[in-house]
Amino acid sequence: MKKITVFILMLTAFHNMFSVETKKSSIKLENQYLMIDGKIPVFYNKGKYIDDFSSRVNGGFKALMEMVKMESTRNRLENPTNEDGKFILKSDFKKIENDFKIDSYLVKTFYYTGGPHGMMLEDGYNFKNGKEVFFGDIFRDNINYRGLIKQKVEEQIIKYGGDLYYADIDIPDEDYSFYFKDDSLVILFNPYTLASYEAGIITFEIPVSEISDFMKI
Repeated sequence: MKKITVFILMLTAFHNMFSVETKKSSIKLENQYLMIDGKIPVFYNKGKYIDDFSSRVNGGFKALMEMVKMESTRNRLENPTNEDGKFILKSDFKKIENDFKIDSYLVKTFYYTGGPHGMMLEDGYNFKNGKEVFFGDIFRDNINYRGLIKQKVEEQIIKYGGDLYYADIDIPDEDYSFYFKDDSLVILFNPYTLASYEAGIITFEIPVSEISDFMKI
């Protein structure tokens, strides 16, 4: 029993050695036309700043911020009496616990640029042993992982879908946004991809036990 305990502690220490951690960078701006509140993850590995990845996430938020600011200016010029209210951009993030020693983070973004409602977006980011993990990295070589995940999503749509999805639903054949949660691989689709805005962010939790033969995590 003592040997098993020591081995588990060694594995935990090995994971912690390469575990990716985050700090929160904030971008705030508010006036009578705009409200921007960005809580953006800054990623570190063993205390070292992960420059390229952190810059990419930060750059994505700043690109959205410039779009919202531009839309706000255009709206004021074209519709000086418009009563849509403030244009909004918000973001936040959290770490998702899982059983696979993968550091999964979920970044949530909301923006509003007039009209009946705003737009919600979610993106998953994953790291293993301090390195970013892409969709193709978690499956064995020569596996058609896109087709496999597409099949699993279709199975859940048939089983649980009801009237939620578009009648002519077409699941994109792409590298889906994903994260790991508990014992599952979670695939997510942002609004309008599979269903109307009212359906919100649609997620599919695929138990890893169902696809573990094809994976290398």
